[in-house]
Amino acid sequence: MSAESLPISPAAFAEAIKELPLPVLYAKVSEIRNSMAHLHRSNQELRTFINESCDTEAEKQELEVYIKENEDVAVSMLERIELLKTEVENRGQKWIELDDPEKEKADGEANANGNGNGTVEGTEESISSDEPPSG
Repeated sequence: MSAESLPISPAAFAEAIKELPLPVLYAKVSEIRNSMAHLHRSNQELRTFINESCDTEAEKQELEVYIKENEDVAVSMLERIELLKTEVENRGQKWIELDDPEKEKADGEANANGNGNGTVEGTEESISSDEPPSG
């Protein structure tokens, strides 16, 4: 057995998830997205270190290799999320986006497009400034 374990292939992953219950598929998506968030945060910290603290070009190049490896892992994680989505849809279920940072970012930007009077563009809801918000 090698000292370094190899990741499961996409085909083997797709086969392995076929028998999993729906909630487990969604739990796997959350787990993958959490791992991706850690990778992205790690890359940001590495880039900051490269820009602020690296003394030699060799150190910079070594850290850039680690950043590239993390980016490659993140791409394979996105592929796994797509495989999970495909499995859910193949079961005749509608895919529900959970914990998607890109969607949350887009939603946050859309909500920031209010017109200043308590309404948000594209909605019919308004909040009077005289009344506390319901909820």
